[in-house]
Amino acid sequence: MTPRGPGSIFRKHTFKLPIAIHLYATFLMVILLMALSLLFITRSILETYIAQECHKRINNAYNSCQSLAETFRSADFDLTNSSDTDISDSLLNAIVSSADISNEATIALIYTRNDSKDSEFTLLWPSALHSLSSYNFAKYVITEITDNSGVVLSPDIQKISIEGSIFYYKMIGINYSPERDVYKHLSNYYIVLFVNSKPYYSLTESLMIALIQVVLIIIIVAGILSLFNSIPLFLSAKRLSDFARRVGRGDYSPINTEHTASRELTDLGIQMNSMAQKLEKSDLEQKTFFQNASHELRTPLMSIQGYAEGIKYGVFSEEESVKAVDVIIDETERLTNMVSNLLTISKMDMAKSGDYTVKKQILNCSEIAEDAIDKVRGHFIHDDKELVNDITKEDLYIYANESDIFRMLENIFSNCLRYCRTTVNFTCLKDRNNKNIVFTISDDGPGISEDVINKLFDRFATGTAGKHGIGLALAKAIVEEHKGTIRGFNLTDPDGNIKGACFEIRLPLITKREQLTKLNQER
Repeated sequence: MTPRGPGSIFRKHTFKLPIAIHLYATFLMVILLMALSLLFITRSILETYIAQECHKRINNAYNSCQSLAETFRSADFDLTNSSDTDISDSLLNAIVSSADISNEATIALIYTRNDSKDSEFTLLWPSALHSLSSYNFAKYVITEITDNSGVVLSPDIQKISIEGSIFYYKMIGINYSPERDVYKHLSNYYIVLFVNSKPYYSLTESLMIALIQVVLIIIIVAGILSLFNSIPLFLSAKRLSDFARRVGRGDYSPINTEHTASRELTDLGIQMNSMAQKLEKSDLEQKTFFQNASHELRTPLMSIQGYAEGIKYGVFSEEESVKAVDVIIDETERLTNMVSNLLTISKMDMAKSGDYTVKKQILNCSEIAEDAIDKVRGHFIHDDKELVNDITKEDLYIYANESDIFRMLENIFSNCLRYCRTTVNFTCLKDRNNKNIVFTISDDGPGISEDVINKLFDRFATGTAGKHGIGLALAKAIVEEHKGTIRGFNLTDPDGNIKGACFEIRLPLITKREQLTKLNQER
């Protein structure tokens, strides 16, 4: 039964968003961020622009009214005998008849009595006779201003909020003479300039509404675009998912990657096709491996069983029984060696996939070579064959698993011993670049046939006198696990005639610093 984690039930029923929602959410986030940024920036820019525009209009009106006040200040008035009515009429006539007064701001003329409060004033212009609406509006605005701040002459432009609208204003005082006691019986006259910024903000609000409408339209368009963009992605992802499901069922036929929606999915499809090919090859190799392994294991078992039954039922004579026991022992040794090789090559496969770690240590190459020779010398003596060796006397080291290196050399020695006529040569020397140790094992046999040399290191690839064909495949797996290379080729004489087979193994040497580092890691 497949184990389940504590959160497997929740993971199984977890709701997953479709690709269209992901794309739409991405579009929506980008659009909203851009819209909010644009709204804040636009509002800030417009508010600054409105303030500058209102200040500009107030200043233009101020300059024109300042000229009017200066002209009126220098006019020839008999202040002693003049009344408020005379002065008011003169000011009104000057304002009405002046061509220099700017119309960029609302201009109001007020006066206050010397004995009145700061907030009490009388509006002279605009007059109710001229325009009742203008009169009421100006009076309302100036009332709010004087109630809030009084009648204050300031060099700076002031602003006030009235019913949600911002008004910018400035007051100009009109004086007739520096001698106060001459016109103390007269009122104080002021020109009030103000601008209502509401029209500007109304335009701003209209722009904001238009911008929001555009954003809503873009959101709808983004939803449609995300739908159109996600459909090909969805179909491509579904095809890849169906392909992965087929591979899981053992159908390794490749998928057509020409119609995938994006380059990334195309690359994924190509990689999945490559994966399927490798899985198909691995599956075929595994099935072939088990078939050949079962066949090779069955052969010695049948021999052992046949000879054992012959001895049990007295089929053999006494002399034949002794030979039968020797056959049983030989087949048992063969079977044991085969099983050991199968277990070792299985460990190499697990190490290659990362499921197993081969334990390694610092090994002296010359000592390994000497031990390997001592281990196989008995077989050469038994078969009346000669083993010639040339082993380096230098202290050269490799980082390897000792038993695996022995098994690798033993399998190659066994192969050469099986095919040689009289002699097997073995060398253990350093290469020219001083980076690798090179083990060379050659024989004087018939060499490697053309139909075998291309599959020499394949599993269960047998020669004319081969038995189970797993030894060389194991040797290659061990060499690759130790980051080395192995190759098999034929030796030839000057005339091009084959004079034997040769196997060359290269394993990387390690420096003294690397030795210390690895020893420390092992400890």
